[in-house]
This record gives sequence, C-alpha cells and structure tokens, in this order.
Amino acid sequence: MKENPYRNLFHLEPDRGLLNDPNGLIQFQGRYYFFHQWNRFGLDHGYKEWGAFTSSDLNNWDHLGSALLPDSKEDSDGVYSGSAIEHDNKLYVFYTGNTKNNGTRKTYQRMACSSNGCTFIKSEKVIETPNGFTEHHRDPKVWQSDGKWWMIVGAQTIEQVGAINLFSSTELEEWKYEGVFYSEQSLDQMCECPDYFQLGDAEILVVCPQKRTSLLNGNENISSYAGYIVGNFENNNKRFRPDSDIILIDEGFDFYAPQSFIDEKNRRIVVGWMSRMDEAEELACPTAAFNYLHCLTIPRELFWENDCLYQRPLEELKMLRKKRNTSTETSAAFLSDSRSYELHVQLVNQTTPLEISMNNGNTVIHFDGRSKLVISRINWVSGQREQKELHIPKLFEIQIFNDSSAMEIFMNKGEKVFSMRYFCEEEQRDISYRGLQENGSIDYYSYKEEV
Repeated sequence: MKENPYRNLFHLEPDRGLLNDPNGLIQFQGRYYFFHQWNRFGLDHGYKEWGAFTSSDLNNWDHLGSALLPDSKEDSDGVYSGSAIEHDNKLYVFYTGNTKNNGTRKTYQRMACSSNGCTFIKSEKVIETPNGFTEHHRDPKVWQSDGKWWMIVGAQTIEQVGAINLFSSTELEEWKYEGVFYSEQSLDQMCECPDYFQLGDAEILVVCPQKRTSLLNGNENISSYAGYIVGNFENNNKRFRPDSDIILIDEGFDFYAPQSFIDEKNRRIVVGWMSRMDEAEELACPTAAFNYLHCLTIPRELFWENDCLYQRPLEELKMLRKKRNTSTETSAAFLSDSRSYELHVQLVNQTTPLEISMNNGNTVIHFDGRSKLVISRINWVSGQREQKELHIPKLFEIQIFNDSSAMEIFMNKGEKVFSMRYFCEEEQRDISYRGLQENGSIDYYSYKEEV
C-alpha cells in the first residue's frame, strides 16, 4: 500500500476502524486515559465498543486496544458513550449499554471498575430509563459535589423534545432519579453528551442538541452540534437554570461530543470528536482507503474570562516545535517542510484585508480588516470550496495547528476556535499570505526534525 499522506502526527486516530466520541477522559495513577467509541471491525456505526489511548505527557500516546466490549445482556448491541471518575484509588467508568430486540431499542446506564486502567469488571446494577422518556437515553457524565455523586444523562421526552436527566448516589452503586435537570425546545429532538462543571465563577452546561429530522416516517437524517449554556444548578429543586442561550463551543466544520475533565494540575481540559461528516463525506473520506476514519481534537484548556468560555492549546504542545521561522513582510510565500506545523500570527492595528493560504490553497483564512473572518476549505466530495464566516470585532492573534489532515484555529487567545478536516496529498505544502500590516508577524514552527 502507498504511504498514507493523511496520517496525523498529533491528533489521535485509530490504526483501523471508525472512531467517534471521546469517553471517560481522566488522569488516573499519573497517566492520562482518553477512551473513545470504536468500531474496530468496519467503517460504519453498526458496532460500538470502547477503545483507549493512554499517555504520561499528553504528547506520546499508546493505543491499548479494546477496553469495554459489548459482551453482556445489557450492552449486547453497543457500549455507548460515558465518563470516568477516580474513587478509592480505582477507576470507575460509566457508559450506556445499548440493546435491540426485534428492532426495539432498550438502554441501560452501567458502571465498570478497574484497579489498573486496563481490565474492567462490570457491575450488575443498571439504571433503566425513567418514565416519560424514549430509549434515546444515553451518555452519562458523573461528578462529585456536596458529599454526593451526581449523574446527568442525555435524553428525549416521549414528546420528542431534548432533555437531560439527573440522578444521585452516595456510594456509586444505587442511583436515585432526581428528575429533569434541564429541558427546552432549544435542545431540539434529543440531547447527547451532556457535561456540567464549574469554571471560575461560572457554571457551564455542555449540550449536543440533535435533530432526527424525519423521525416519524422512519427516515433518521440527523443533524447536531455542540454548545454550552451558562446558568446555575439549583440544589433545592435539582434543576439547572439557564442565564444564556446556547453558545457554540467551536465554530468549525468538524467538532462534536466534547467532554471535559480535571487533571492533577487542576486544569479543566476538553477534547472533542473532530467530525460532523455526513454519510457521503464518510464514504468518500480519503482515509477510508487506509481502513480508518476520524480523529479527536487536541486537548484544550478551558478558562472563564470576559464572561466567555475561552479554549487554549495545552502548553505541552510546545514540545512538538522543532524550528522557528519568523516573517514580517507584507506578503510572502514559502514551502512547509512538514505536513504538521504551527503558525502563530500576531496582528497590530490590522485594518486592511489579510489572507493566509495553506496546504496548496486547500485551506484559506481571510480577514476583511474590520470584523469578518472567513475560513474555507475544499470539500473532498464535491470538490467545491465551502466556507464559514465568523464575526470578530477586533482580531489581534491567530494560532493555527495544522496536522496532515486536521486543522484547529484559535483566535484571540482562544476567544473563538475553529476545527476542520481537510485532505491534501502532497508532502510539501505551500503556505502564503498577503496584507500583513506594519508591526505584524507570522511565526512558523515545523513539527518535523530537519534531515
């Protein structure tokens, strides 16, 4: 087989099969564990287990293979997404067991325990779906506060409105249903992958609203996105009260199902699934020729600043930098010596248009000098350029992390983030820009050793 030009250097992806949601993110016994949804047998969504990546430094990763298999009655048709906690020096994971009997879905929220991070023993205790909800009930996220364990689960009411259910426990085995944590029409027809955490003086609820557009006639064309709501958990009535609308976490083409955790440095870190591909894009995805699909985003540290959620790349990524070139010219063009690199653009009073073209023109960033930022790529199915517009009143920094087939762009110290997949075969890839104003600069960092 020919060399794979799409294999990423610093975005986690499987050696085979289809990867989706990050699950059970945790630092346990000094190591980071990024579990994930995985079909190791094919490139479709017909089979789900948990795979696992592990690392001591967030840069060098090992894939442990299978972690949780659909090998029991309550998860025979899929080990779906969930979360992890550490308790009494053991790793506990919570997940959704999916079953189907003659086409009828039944789900269970389940727990498994490990003392070494590799071998898990499943508890026989399960949580069944509360009355008033369909069996689209999944993705438990667990945390501890006020001397209790809390669990939120994504849900759909029997009226087909998205919701999040709340459960509590004192010892992790028996769980009490506390009622609806949050439900609004803005959650569309289903809410997936909920997350809740405190950050600074803010309380954040992460939601993934989903539209199953033609559910009644059986045509489940799905659209969904990831966002967050600012509000507060009212302990007296066990509900989340919103103070904001849903705000996008990531403005890009490819971002979904984020999950956060706190590491031993007390950082709130988030990782997402780097895909919103439709069926046609998955079928035509160039990595399918190498028998795998999809990757995760880089880990990002979360901050609450200026009443906004900021996301910044971890400091550990600087370890990947091999050499630096700086340009201050108004316009320039050069060849990248690696498929994986970083660009750091610093702008000072940029009031005229600036354009940055990367990967032989496949990916382009255009700022109009006022408040409009346009980011585009060539779609690998249509061959046409597609774009998204962002409104940024003042742009002073762009940090671009370009991998072999994945790109993440951080604007203004993480005020906005844009993620996308792209596909370019060449080893050397042109980078050019025009319109950089006086005192601006562009730093290029190669992520490949010089030969």
